[in-house]
Amino acid sequence: MTVDHGIEARLRRTAEQLLREKKVDLFLGYEKTRLPFRTAPLFLTSPQDAERLAWNPFSTANLAVYLPRLFARPSDPRKAAEARMPTVGIVVKGCDTRSVVALIQEGQVPREKLVLVGIACPGMADRRKAEAALNGHEALGAGEDTEGNVHVVVDDGTEVVLRRQDIVAAACLECRFPTPSIHDELLGPPVEAKAPDVARRRTAEFESQPLAARWTQVQAMLSQCIRCNACRQACPLCYCKECVLDQNRPRWIGAGTDLSDVTIYHLVRALHLAGRCSECGACERACPMGIDTRLLVRKLNQKVEDLYGYRPGEAVDATPPLAAFAMDDPQDFLTEP
Repeated sequence: MTVDHGIEARLRRTAEQLLREKKVDLFLGYEKTRLPFRTAPLFLTSPQDAERLAWNPFSTANLAVYLPRLFARPSDPRKAAEARMPTVGIVVKGCDTRSVVALIQEGQVPREKLVLVGIACPGMADRRKAEAALNGHEALGAGEDTEGNVHVVVDDGTEVVLRRQDIVAAACLECRFPTPSIHDELLGPPVEAKAPDVARRRTAEFESQPLAARWTQVQAMLSQCIRCNACRQACPLCYCKECVLDQNRPRWIGAGTDLSDVTIYHLVRALHLAGRCSECGACERACPMGIDTRLLVRKLNQKVEDLYGYRPGEAVDATPPLAAFAMDDPQDFLTEP
């Protein structure tokens, strides 16, 4: 797996030009941090700051999460009519683009106000996998070579080389379409799509277990949840101004970590994301307990594809299944669950 280090330079030039020519008011990208294995979201308004932009194996954040707030209308209709929406440039990977498409379809983001700078993703590195591979040593600094491997200087002064394929995030291993589906400019060559069975392998392994074993696994997984809501906050498609899970009139679930409340929390999130989730892995990365938060929605996405032939985020002009109705829609699940 080779890495084109020229992408970072091209990204900086592109952002600088867009800002200098006032084609965008704001540019969203990534910048390096002082901590190894991390980047931070970067909001640029000045072309002189474009040199801060970075692109590396840890450019993992789905920047689409910020778009609904950037385009939010004032609640007062008089102010809403006068409000000027910004034009936003944004770096998008394949999964990020699918989130952007869903936001456009749902009327949260105007396509004409976006400049999408796409980068075909070779697979982002998983920070937890990278840290675990150091066998207890602390990383002091990290860089990458032309093969995409990560070179880490650890606390005893030695260098550890982490092979890219050993630390790729689970979501990236299963990503069927790593090249952005829509873009205004594509930096670097496209990445070959994966076969459908690759994305379904982990779900198939789970489903192959007896029902009791599956329920035991789900209970064990969800019992670790501390209800911090990090998965919800990291998700680009959890943009409701008031989440049904936070309502207290009526109160649908408790606010504690009782297993029944935790289970309902995750089931409601999964159902709300069915046929919408881009499977970017933002929820899983945000979870401080390391829970596979994608398990349930991954299965629901596959069910939507099997029933309706729809894959989230592939075409802006497509109608999501949950926003459409046809008299001949399959309804067996109502009587034959």
